[in-house]
Amino acid sequence: MSKTVEKQGKMQGGITGKGFVKGKSGNPKGRPKKDRCIPDILRELTAESVAGNKTKLYTMLSSVVDNAMNGDQWSIQFVAERMEGKPAQVVTQRIEELPKGFQTTIV
Repeated sequence: MSKTVEKQGKMQGGITGKGFVKGKSGNPKGRPKKDRCIPDILRELTAESVAGNKTKLYTMLSSVVDNAMNGDQWSIQFVAERMEGKPAQVVTQRIEELPKGFQTTIV
């Protein structure tokens, strides 16, 4: 061992010298930027102003609410699901015979 390594006690980069060096990033460029996805683009486009202080999104949703008030079933369902959430779906399943290797336990 050389005298400089003995003074430090540990080699830089761990025992093998191949690990991380203190104070130096292992990923200097950082995480690559992700591509813009459709929801990001839609948020940007619908945030633009149309009439005064109203955005495109506000105008579109106003139209959906107006259609719901006129009895359009799709619009009514759209508004209800966004305000109250979609109802939980109950799935019932009946198994006549269990696959080989499965057991049932009645508690």
